Amino acid sequence: MHIVNPLANNAVAALQEEMEVNVYGLIRMAQAFSPMLKINGGGALVQLNSVASMKNFVDFATYSASKAASYSITQALRDSLQAQGTLVVSVHPGPIATDMGNSAGFGEVAEPPGLVAQGIIAALESGDFHVFPDTMAKQIGAAYQDFATNIVEANLMEG
Repeated sequence: MHIVNPLANNAVAALQEEMEVNVYGLIRMAQAFSPMLKINGGGALVQLNSVASMKNFVDFATYSASKAASYSITQALRDSLQAQGTLVVSVHPGPIATDMGNSAGFGEVAEPPGLVAQGIIAALESGDFHVFPDTMAKQIGAAYQDFATNIVEANLMEG
C-alpha cells in the first residue's frame, strides 16, 4: 500500500503497482484455482478487499482505486463461480493491527486481526458475500447494506 494522493508525482506508478497486486493478482489467482475448485465440486474464494474499496481516502487514493477495482472483480467472480458451487466472499476491513496497518499510521485505531478471521469463518458458514469485521467496517457496512442487497447482491439480469 502506498501513501500517496492523486496529485503526487508518483501517483501513476503507485496505482500501476497496486493494480498489479490487487486486481491482476486476484484475476490470476481465480483463473489458477477455479478449475480445481470446480473439479472438487466447489469451495470458497475469499478476497480481502477493504473499506477503501467503497470510500476513497485521499492519502491512500491509489490503494482505494485498486481496491474498488478489486471489489468489482470480486462481484464478477461471485457471479461467475456460483454455478460451480464456489462461494465467493468479499471482506472489507477497516484499520487492522497488521504490519501494513502500522506502516500506514493506523496503530492507535487498528483492531485485532482475529476479527477478520472470525468474519470470514462466519461468512463461510452463512454463505454471505460481504464481511465487515471491525468497528469502522461495520459502520460503513450498515450504511451500505441497502445498496449491497438491492444492487450488488441482486440479480439484475433477471426479467
